[in-house]
This record gives sequence, structure tokens and C-alpha cells, in this order.
Amino acid sequence: MATEATTTAATVQAETGGKARRVQTEEVRRAQILAAARSLIAEQGYERTTTAQIAKRAGISEGTIYNYFPSKVAVVGALKEQAVKAVLAGAFARVTPGLQGAALIRALFEGAFAAAHENAELMRAFSLNVELRGMHGGACPGGQDETDPFVGEFRRFFTAQQETGLIPRSVDLDVMVRLMIGTADLAVEDCIVNGHVEREGTYIDLMVRMFSRALYME
Repeated sequence: MATEATTTAATVQAETGGKARRVQTEEVRRAQILAAARSLIAEQGYERTTTAQIAKRAGISEGTIYNYFPSKVAVVGALKEQAVKAVLAGAFARVTPGLQGAALIRALFEGAFAAAHENAELMRAFSLNVELRGMHGGACPGGQDETDPFVGEFRRFFTAQQETGLIPRSVDLDVMVRLMIGTADLAVEDCIVNGHVEREGTYIDLMVRMFSRALYME
């Protein structure tokens, strides 16, 4: 009985270990594909990048890509998700406890812009390609619908501030959040996609003044 139990336990452990290794391998392969696609798009743009080139850069067969992504658009869609997480993380990375009003708004916008610069080539691909532009709302890798992570995260953040009294109850956060995201999207498109980087500071200053007054009545 002891030997049988030991054998069963060893079998279960081997199967579990095998599954874990397969999952890890799949994650590594997926990351290789995305890294290859990202670098190629940065070098030559979305239109000129093919799945064959992505496969060659990743060191795999072209058919292997389709085990993870059904199309090139799906690959870029996954890159979009990465960019969304990066810009959101960047926006909130500079928000420290106790930060309020204009200082808080500035931290959000400056953090988002910094992350957007790190994803500049993807921003351009999202903005300049009609097929990709339909995947989101504009230059920024987010959108304006109810499922958009930017809308969700900003609404949750500012709702918490409204509940503690930092933001007056009279402020319509649904409208305000969409205005913030829409304005930032246009600013990112002008500065990063269109190359007018020198305007970034002006955009941020204007958005800080506008939204600190609208949200905090400063």
C-alpha cells in the first residue's frame, strides 16, 4: 500500500510539474512573439511587418505563431493590452499617499505621458492604421466605452476620492473621466504620434489647471 501510494504521489507530482513547465513554455513563447512584433513594428511600421518576419525574429516557425494568435492583428491587439497596462501603471506610479488637487492631476498626466513615450511606436501604429484604430478610441491604447480599463480605473480612483469628500458630490465623475481621457488622448496624439513633443508641457499645464478646478474646485 505504501509503495502504491508513493507511486501515485510521484505520478501526480510529475503531471503537475509537466503542466507547469508547459504553461511556462507557452508564456515564454508568447512573450518572444510579442517582443519580435514590437521590435519589427518599431523598425519598419505595422504595414510592412509580416507574420513570417515576426516568426523569423522570434526564432520559430510561422505556423507556431498561429498556435498563440489567429492573425497579425491579434498579435498587435496583445501588444495593445501591454501598452494599456503600461500607461495605466505609469499614470498611477507617481501618485503617492496624501497627494491631492493640482499636484495629483499633474502626477497622473506626467506619468501617463512618460509611459506613452516608452510605447511611442505602438501609439503611432494604433493611430495611423485604420484597422488598428478600430480596436481603440484613438492614439492612446484605450477607448471610451464602459469596458475600457482607463475609464474603469480612473472612475474607481476618483470615486474613492469623492466618497472621502475630497471631490464634491456635485461633480459628475462619468463625464469628467471621459473628458480627462479624451483630452489626454488628443494631447498624446499631437505630441507623440505627430511629433510635437515641445507642446507636451503646455498640454499638461492646461490639463492640470482645467481638471484640478473641475474636480477639486481649486
